[in-house]
Amino acid sequence: MSDRVSCGYSGPKVKSDCRVFYEISDTELSIVVSEEKSTTILEDAIRKTAERIGIFRGIVEVENSGAAPFVAAARFEAAAREVLGNDFPSLPPARNIKPSGKNIPRRSRLYVPGNRPRFMEKALTSEADGVILDLEDSVSPDRKLEARIMVAHALANLDFGGMEVMVRINQGEYAIDDLDWIVPQPVQHILIPKVEIADQVSVIRDMVEKVSELCGRESGIWLMPIIESPLGVFNALEIARSVPEETAALTLGLQDLSAEMGVTPTAGGTESFTARSLIVLAARAAGLQPIDTVYADVKNEEGLMESVNRAKELGFVGKGCIHPQQVSIINEAFMPDKASLNNARKIVLAMKQAAAEGLGAIALGSKMIDPPVAKQAQVVVDNAIRLGLISVNWQEEEME
Repeated sequence: MSDRVSCGYSGPKVKSDCRVFYEISDTELSIVVSEEKSTTILEDAIRKTAERIGIFRGIVEVENSGAAPFVAAARFEAAAREVLGNDFPSLPPARNIKPSGKNIPRRSRLYVPGNRPRFMEKALTSEADGVILDLEDSVSPDRKLEARIMVAHALANLDFGGMEVMVRINQGEYAIDDLDWIVPQPVQHILIPKVEIADQVSVIRDMVEKVSELCGRESGIWLMPIIESPLGVFNALEIARSVPEETAALTLGLQDLSAEMGVTPTAGGTESFTARSLIVLAARAAGLQPIDTVYADVKNEEGLMESVNRAKELGFVGKGCIHPQQVSIINEAFMPDKASLNNARKIVLAMKQAAAEGLGAIALGSKMIDPPVAKQAQVVVDNAIRLGLISVNWQEEEME
């Protein structure tokens, strides 16, 4: 290992990032930032990080390309660990972490590379229901350490507003390293890639519980298995039922699945119809939300709309996004339509009347309404309230 290492990116085409060099030295820690206007704030962030992990000597040089303080701190920490090893304290655990609900709207979930703070910035204004800070496929193997450090610093410092904050972890030995960094921070949902058997979910659940206990985290974290292989599809129900108290949704990854099937995804989706249907059925059988795969052709809005419509017809309640431009189309398409919402409200009111009369079911028009139907209607109404389509006091307002 060299005595001088750099982490990050800089240059005329780079935004919201920096390249930080750290060199071992016997001299007192010195920090030089390329841009005078950002010297103090970035130097302070790096110096605080150095004090936290116990580094008081060395030479730090920062080639700044508009980085926020937490970005500079993360880049420095990654570089220092590359030189000196990883036996330093990680970020202190966050407190008062707000959990997300099991049935909150998950129409759009925007994937963001975990090593690219510029994309994290863009995600904040995307209006997606959730943001996925990705540590897996979008990060090359030699960048895993700095990516998990960046994601942990982002979780600790960024305000994601009302978006559900998610992280997609890696497989195998990388998973526990990812969890050590992210579980203490305000992550609400963890995506588990390439799940093929139920035990894979149980193992991650146990890891999360262990790290949570060590860092003092009390609020739970939802788990979302991603089905990406033929074996995973056939085991989807067992996977969905593996840890029911910790799982909120089940999702599909068609890129890897298509490759294993030896097929090329088509516009009509014939090759994925069976897999998608099985994912929806498995999710619903386990009481989970079925979430559809991403649509890879970013510039094809018409194709995206067709893909979303097919997903809705199959029973999916949301879809992954790989670009902020896809968010508004997906959000609008998965918004409850006026007719469905009005019908759901009528069902909820009818079942309220049935309960008052001591009945388990009641007629609404030509149909009988029973508890399972009412439960589905209540989910539609609850989501409409969360999305601001109706007031939380809508029942009282209708009676006025």
